[in-house]
Amino acid sequence: MQYQVVPFRADVMEAEGARKAAEQLATLINQNVAEGWKYHGLETLVTDVTTPATPTIPGKSGCLGFGATEPILGRPETTRTVQVYVAVFYRET
Repeated sequence: MQYQVVPFRADVMEAEGARKAAEQLATLINQNVAEGWKYHGLETLVTDVTTPATPTIPGKSGCLGFGATEPILGRPETTRTVQVYVAVFYRET
């Protein structure tokens, strides 16, 4: 058995609602079925996304204060947890 996992994120306007999201999911399913895959289901994948730290770049004092520049402050490493929806497909090998 072979599996394929495809990220899914509906892109809808407020007035379009769930019907438009369902149409987008149906399109994704139909595209993969046409390629020989069978639809298994929509799952939630929870993952941590880490943004690496950036260093602080020191400023320059200049000559008697002329041409002085402010330091560019770095940022600490951050991690956030996100939920990603994935469509799962399978086929016999």
